[in-house]
Amino acid sequence: MSVRGSLFLVASVISGRDSDRAESASRLRRAGDLAAALGRDGNHAWTAFGPTNVAIHAVSAAVESGQAKLAVALAEDLDTTGFPDGLRSRRAQLNVDLARAHAQLREDAAAVVNLLEAERIAPEVPRCNVIVRDLLGELLKRERRSATPGLRAVAARAGARR
Repeated sequence: MSVRGSLFLVASVISGRDSDRAESASRLRRAGDLAAALGRDGNHAWTAFGPTNVAIHAVSAAVESGQAKLAVALAEDLDTTGFPDGLRSRRAQLNVDLARAHAQLREDAAAVVNLLEAERIAPEVPRCNVIVRDLLGELLKRERRSATPGLRAVAARAGARR
């Protein structure tokens, strides 16, 4: 059930990236049904599958399909503290997706806050994630130092440039 659900989650994000919102939503629903049947967050077969990961992927799919406001709204009440130990990258991914959503909305200060939180949770994320480095470069191009303290420091640690 976890492996099948995880495949639906990946397929949902891919559909979002292809701007096929209906297919993305359908795949998220199918994953959600499996997560509900499972009844809790787990990490069977290293899938990190469960209701929380379905919610995180809903945020990711919204960001990928350009629905930044929806992504922020979906993340508002999302609590990742119940996630099994060892799933720092999933917790950090939520912050990366929120940073991307805020950047799409041109809310750069909120984007930086989420990138700093992702780095706090999983310090390797800014250094190893190409999407994060690209996002940092975009934020640097339109930087307003008084509005985005911390941006240059996290960008330097990630090796990002304008």
